[in-house]
Amino acid sequence: MNKIKTYSKEEQAVAVNILLLAFCGDPFQRYLMPDPSIYFQNSTIWFNNLASQSISIKALLGTEDRSGVALWFPPKYAVQFEDIEGTYKDFASASQKDIFQYFAEFEKNKPKDAWYLEYLGVDPRSHSLGLGSLLLKSSLAKIDDLHQPAYLESSNPRNISLYERHGFKAVTKFQFGDGPTINTMYREAR
Repeated sequence: MNKIKTYSKEEQAVAVNILLLAFCGDPFQRYLMPDPSIYFQNSTIWFNNLASQSISIKALLGTEDRSGVALWFPPKYAVQFEDIEGTYKDFASASQKDIFQYFAEFEKNKPKDAWYLEYLGVDPRSHSLGLGSLLLKSSLAKIDDLHQPAYLESSNPRNISLYERHGFKAVTKFQFGDGPTINTMYREAR
């Protein structure tokens, strides 16, 4: 049976590699970076930036077999994005206005009093084994112990039912230009 553990700084590269595999077909991530070379180059920067922050607060959970991760931030945590700003130059010029509208909408919709699931990713070779559920169950048990809510955004319609099974409810949807629809979801404190 796969177990969930808190990933350390020594496992950051493992987490980043899992996310690179997991998000290579994600509608929003690939809208941002449709070119495969740019996707791998810039997503590595993005995932490293976020993984290091999540690890520093002991909020990056992963499977012991290194096949899945859940990257969380606690309420009121101010995620730092300065390290990824250099990648913005690689956004398609025709999409830049819409991309920045997405970023603004993310910030507008994100509740400050909730745990934020930035990324939940499973290596595609391990899909349909219940690892996403296992990661969510473990994560949410810790959040429930604190009696706090949780929030996420998803651009992948296939993942909505997974989140609903774990108590998340749809809040809003938004979409800009040719980009994918983003679903925001909230789970009340328990």
